[in-house]
Amino acid sequence: MCGIAGIFNRKNNIPSLNEIKGMASTLYHRGPDGWGLYHSNDIALGHTRLSIIDLSGGNQPMMTERFVISYNGEIFNYIELRKELSSKGAAFNTHSDTEVIIKAFEIWGADALPKFNGQFAFLLWDKKEKLLYAARDRYGIRPLYVLEYNNSYYFASETKAFDRIEGFSRQFNIQNLVEHALLWNTLSDRTVFENIRSIESGTYEVYSKSSSPEKIRYYELGESSGTSPVSFDEAMDEFTALLENSIELRLRSDVPVANYLSGGIDSSIVTLLTAGIKKEKFKTFSVAFSDTDFDESVYQKEMAKLVKSNHAELVVDYDMIDSSFADAIYHFERPVFRTAPVPLFLLSKMVQSNDIKVVLTGEAADEILWGYDSFKELKLLNFWNKEPSSSFRPLLIKKLYPHLKHYKDSKNFGLMKMFYEGFLNDYDNNLTGLNIRVKNNSVILNYINKDHNILFDRDRIISGLDTMLPDNFKSWSLLQKNQFLEMKTLLQGYLLSSQGDRMSLAHGVEGRFPFLDHRIVEKVFYYNDNFKMKRFSQKHLLREAYKKVIPESITNRPKLPYMAPDLKSFLRAGGGTETAKYFLSDEKVEEYGLFNNKTVQRLLKKYSIDIPERIGYRDNMLVTFILSAQIASEHMKNKKSFAIDEDKKIVEIIE
Repeated sequence: MCGIAGIFNRKNNIPSLNEIKGMASTLYHRGPDGWGLYHSNDIALGHTRLSIIDLSGGNQPMMTERFVISYNGEIFNYIELRKELSSKGAAFNTHSDTEVIIKAFEIWGADALPKFNGQFAFLLWDKKEKLLYAARDRYGIRPLYVLEYNNSYYFASETKAFDRIEGFSRQFNIQNLVEHALLWNTLSDRTVFENIRSIESGTYEVYSKSSSPEKIRYYELGESSGTSPVSFDEAMDEFTALLENSIELRLRSDVPVANYLSGGIDSSIVTLLTAGIKKEKFKTFSVAFSDTDFDESVYQKEMAKLVKSNHAELVVDYDMIDSSFADAIYHFERPVFRTAPVPLFLLSKMVQSNDIKVVLTGEAADEILWGYDSFKELKLLNFWNKEPSSSFRPLLIKKLYPHLKHYKDSKNFGLMKMFYEGFLNDYDNNLTGLNIRVKNNSVILNYINKDHNILFDRDRIISGLDTMLPDNFKSWSLLQKNQFLEMKTLLQGYLLSSQGDRMSLAHGVEGRFPFLDHRIVEKVFYYNDNFKMKRFSQKHLLREAYKKVIPESITNRPKLPYMAPDLKSFLRAGGGTETAKYFLSDEKVEEYGLFNNKTVQRLLKKYSIDIPERIGYRDNMLVTFILSAQIASEHMKNKKSFAIDEDKKIVEIIE
């Protein structure tokens, strides 16, 4: 992976060389192996490189007679595409996937994009036509932001790069910030910042001096027609073949590739298949916790022993989360709802110290194979609605959260029944499973500064969502609809950033996600619903396919969502940590003006004397969200300055 930046002037003023250098300097962590730039009267491109493919020949920005590119990512099928392009007359000077993108555009134009199997974002300048292409992969794995300012368009992998633009300061858009709070993402191309957009997943935008940018969508989940194999065994055979091939492609690298082991079935299967393909010994890395409620190290070690990997473990405690939280938020750039990104931020630092640049993970299996609670909740509500007199209705609640022991208490059982009954007439709309998330998260509005006049408006959210839905959305099953929304909100807007791109590349480590091969996603999307969730058995296809080769202790145990200690990391009996005291003080809350200081201090007072063993979802989320929003505000106010290291310059093209 890499960091990319660009400046495209709409008028005739020349892009600032100092600004593009400054923007690139903020992205060193993404590409610590060197930096380069291209500068002309029309455009400036900056690049920081994490060298993985063609270590000596893949430096960027890369230029041919017609095109110049600054590219972040991997095209995993670049070898196959290279052969096809060569047969059409393309000549290559490197062995990099970067050059494959350029040659693909020379021959196919933007029609090349659907041919790429990868995770990418790039800026491609067409010198002949004076057009700039800004493109992003199908599922938003790699980021790309755009800012229109002072008659110029600025682009960057991370919004902090815009801090180096003279006269510009990032500010939260409060309405969008609340939308992020409710959905765990902003919709469409919106971000939480004023005037900063995101290039949407599966799209590219074309910029010229003579007209407004044109946005073209080349991919959307579920838009292609598909059918399910008739039998479960046929589906299983197809799926396992695709997954193994996906891992083979994602092991392509000129540097060593390691695996993350979480202890769950997803990463365990990816690691097992990796071992079968690679044959030689490789490294695995895991996060363990001193708090046993979050620790899964026994399963991690069991898998590491099975595949005979060189295993490394990072044990994380409350103090480590507290002391690293501000640094993690600097990289994530916006509020988080859980502290779960922090251990992964620390783990990527360990990975980097072990001279590893690439890791495979099990991310996205929960979305495509329906492993989230939201799928079970929808199934429960649908059954309750259709079978109002069934004696099984209340019993199903006990199967919702088998990993949460305290929910088996009869008192909690009754409260949960009442909670879910409240959604019986309010789940079969376009929010599907997100109705519950929005309802739970709406408590944040009680803490937003009332001067912002933000009111809870679910209809506004649904209206915004409706503009994103494909034409065939209504023809899908309820759970297919939920998958689409989970992938558009939680996955690409939050998890792939907070637990993927930002936390790994904070220390120059590239994450690769075999489950997000588009061939797998598209095929599985159309599989029979019961293949993916049989009754309440989540990821049924995955469990059945690998139950004979993965330890039963892993395949049969209840799913434990990856989490880390939230509120307990910052609030202690008798007072908060120094982090909490500083950022949640009266002075700081008043200074940044995001939150109602009285309600914030009331929340903190609730835990000033004692921290109970069990803390509810909402209070954990509130403390984490408010604290991280305060920290993000501090980072925006106090811009970091970076000196460009001229000794690390690997490309300089001035035209």
